Amino acid sequence: MTITIRRPEYADLGRYTELAVEFIAAAPISKLVEITPDNVADFLVRAIDNPDVGMWMAVKDGAVVGICGALRYPLYFGPQHIIVQELWWWLTPDARGSGAGQALYKTLEDWAKENGAAAIFMIALDDDRVEKTSKFYARAGYKPLERTFAKGAGSWL
Repeated sequence: MTITIRRPEYADLGRYTELAVEFIAAAPISKLVEITPDNVADFLVRAIDNPDVGMWMAVKDGAVVGICGALRYPLYFGPQHIIVQELWWWLTPDARGSGAGQALYKTLEDWAKENGAAAIFMIALDDDRVEKTSKFYARAGYKPLERTFAKGAGSWL
């Protein structure tokens, strides 16, 4: 029952895409824009070798049970500062509470440190787990900075 965290290889992208599609279906962005499995697969193929995109997967008993991804970039008004921003973090329902999420989080945070990040931005989806996620971040030393508000194109066309 060991959990291993590793970067995906091209052979893993089918399963990685499946979990990313599950994440997107649960994410509020899916109510604003259509994102297809082909869109996800195309992005992942382009991102897998991009040094500014960190991608990891949690493997338990030979099965991929979680994924995580982040972007590193120069801060727009202070480009001398590198920011790492978590973009997705998803576990299968059976893997929640197994330690896989914690291991993915630790790997992402280590990647940020290794890349000299001045700050890490973690995201909590505005869903039924937002309070639990917010508490996790607070215990890990994160402070809320702002909230994101979105409006779909149909609202102004």
